[in-house]
Amino acid sequence: MATVTAKLTLTSSNTPSDSLNLTVTDTLSVLGQINRKTIVTSATAAVFATASGYTDAYVFLKNKSTTAAEIIHIRVGATDSADVMSLGAGEFTIFPWSSDEDLVYDAATGTPVLEVMIFQAAA
Repeated sequence: MATVTAKLTLTSSNTPSDSLNLTVTDTLSVLGQINRKTIVTSATAAVFATASGYTDAYVFLKNKSTTAAEIIHIRVGATDSADVMSLGAGEFTIFPWSSDEDLVYDAATGTPVLEVMIFQAAA
């Protein structure tokens, strides 16, 4: 069994009402495979993680583009599903995935690169 420690720190001294100082840390138990890949996306929606290939997992995604217009939309389910998140240039996310539905990308424009790491939580 491998473990991955995820740590998020949010700080700001000039938020509108109060200063912000928040740190959250969690240890993720990885009992199965770890997949890492980079994908050159396009404006044609495509599945990048098939639900049938995984059990419960943690997913890390990063838009590696530096061009502001190259936004990557993430969908759950079919390629024509609604967007559940959008990653601008340089933005990232990590989230738990039950692998009940496929994960899909669709770039707003261009061919931004999507970095993907999937840590399978169960064997």
